[in-house]
Order: sequence, then C-alpha cells, then structure tokens
Amino acid sequence: MTTVISAKLSLAVALMDTTTGRGVTEPDVRFLRDGRLIPVMRKGEGLYIIVNEGREDFPMRIEVYGYDPKDVTVCYEQLDPRLPTLDVFLMPSEKNRLGGSVLEIFGTLSKLEYIEAINLERPIGLYHSMQEKKGVYTMNLLPVRTGGGCRLDQLSYALTDEASERYDVFTVKEQDAPLKIILRDPFQKEHKLNDKIFRIIYGRAGPDGKFSLKVRDDANSLPHIVRFGVGGKEYFRKVDFHLEKGEIDLLKDAIKVEPVDQKGEEQDE
Repeated sequence: MTTVISAKLSLAVALMDTTTGRGVTEPDVRFLRDGRLIPVMRKGEGLYIIVNEGREDFPMRIEVYGYDPKDVTVCYEQLDPRLPTLDVFLMPSEKNRLGGSVLEIFGTLSKLEYIEAINLERPIGLYHSMQEKKGVYTMNLLPVRTGGGCRLDQLSYALTDEASERYDVFTVKEQDAPLKIILRDPFQKEHKLNDKIFRIIYGRAGPDGKFSLKVRDDANSLPHIVRFGVGGKEYFRKVDFHLEKGEIDLLKDAIKVEPVDQKGEEQDE
C-alpha cells in the first residue's frame, strides 16, 4: 500500500538583517504560533517555508539567535495568493557581531506608530524618470556606478534628493528589467534626475511608545534621516548615530510633514 503525503504551502518568510539588507544566515531560528513551535523548511539564505498551517491570519513570533525577537501578524489579504511571502526585518542584538558592532538610539514617545531610517552615505541606485501608461507606473533607474546595476528585490525603498531632510517611500510591484521597476502607487511629489534611492532600515516602535533603532558601526560618519509616525502625523529627523547614540528626544529638531494636495503641493495646516 502506497502512502501519499501532501504538503500545501501556507507561507514563505524571508528573514533579513535590517542593518545590512542581507538574508539572515544564523541557523538557530524558531517560529512560534500561540506558543507552539511551527515546523519550517529552510530554502536558502534567510528564506523559510511553512506548510500545512492553513491560510488564516495569525500572530507569529520569530526568535533568531543574535537578533531581537520579532512579533508579526500574518495578514493574507496583503500577500500574493499565489506565493504568500512575508519580508521580516530583524534588528541585531548585542550578541551579534556579524557585520560590525551596533549603535542604537532609543527612548519613549507617546502615540509612536513606526520608526525607520536611511543611511545617507549608502545610496543603492539613482532615479532617472517616470512613465505612466494605462495606469501602470514605471520608474527608470540609473546605477550608482557606471556599468553597475540596481536590483530592488525588497518591497519598499526610499527616494530623496541631495539636500532634502526627508524622503518618499515607494513600493516595488515588480522589477521589469535590470534598470526598470513597476511601482504599486505613483509618487505624490515630482522627483528629478539623479535623486538617490536608499534601502530602509526598520526599527521597533511600541509597546507604550518605547522605540529602538539600530545601525552598524561601520563608518566614521553615520548620517541618517529618521522617519517616524506619531498620532497619524509623519516626521523626519536627521541623526548621526556617532553623535546621538543612546537615549534620544525624537521630536527635538524633527520636521513634521504637511498634508499634500492633489497637485502634489504641500499645504499649510
């Protein structure tokens, strides 16, 4: 008698070190659902496959040696039904020395919703132009170095100009060619040739307004733009992690973004 064992894909999880953007290589990984260990299959650097768990929304805790624990909510409406994949960005703990030691800013800010940043010294590509055809928004890219490429294989990135103290976040629907991507939504404001594209470093916000954001201590100067949300409002603040590491007043010197009208112009509140 032949026994047939079937496996139905429930979820693919891509674990990435938020300070480097690379897949997590640490093998000591645990996925938990309601305190129960979820069996997983490792399919590559940082990529794990979960089968036979159904496709109903559920909270999941991820524990990886050398990284802070991460609590996420799997919401299938936000994932591709053909291959539901969840990108999870992990912050390294003090036990993690791969890629350099860690600098952290932390504190408490009431009603804080999210916190993230970009490293102004580390652009990964340049903006060339935008095209719209039948509701499809295509962004053409330029490499940082002549002859190079610009592979945007994560979900969201940042775009800003040289002098700006803020940035726009855009979501990649698909990469149509080595230097061309399809956007999920158009930009609210216009951008110009050679505006810079950056990878986003994700921090932790909550509970009770507590926040933490970490970067690798791998340069003499670490200028970043930090983006955060408070009570439905968007703020930006420049931070050099060498000068302001430790506890920080996030609202000090922060810039609040004003509402944008349909023409892409900022309005006075």
